[in-house]
Amino acid sequence: MADADGSPVRRTRTVAVRLTDAEHAAWRAAAAAEGRRQLGAWIRRDAVAGYLSGTGPRRPAGGPETAAELAGLRQQLARVGNNVNQLARAAHRGADVDVAALEEARGVLGRIADAAEAIETGGQS
Repeated sequence: MADADGSPVRRTRTVAVRLTDAEHAAWRAAAAAEGRRQLGAWIRRDAVAGYLSGTGPRRPAGGPETAAELAGLRQQLARVGNNVNQLARAAHRGADVDVAALEEARGVLGRIADAAEAIETGGQS
């Protein structure tokens, strides 16, 4: 990030936010779902930059209930991703991988993706 004159911006302020484990997991899952590995970068982009530009953070259609449902889906997605990572680590160690568990995870991922799509589009394809 750079100032208007092109010089680098030095971030000197820290904001502490207390979250429940579920809230933290939902934030991390939301950031990961958008390709952000660092939670701080996701917060700056969606919250800080959005408010400074006057656009605010992106929100799914449907209001707070829909946003909460989408956050729950993202949390489930993070759990499934963790299980897939464990299966991958086992495969790399040469251990037998439970193919049925992998297929089940793939199915869950598909259902979560479909549900998230429906929520974000308001049920319109």
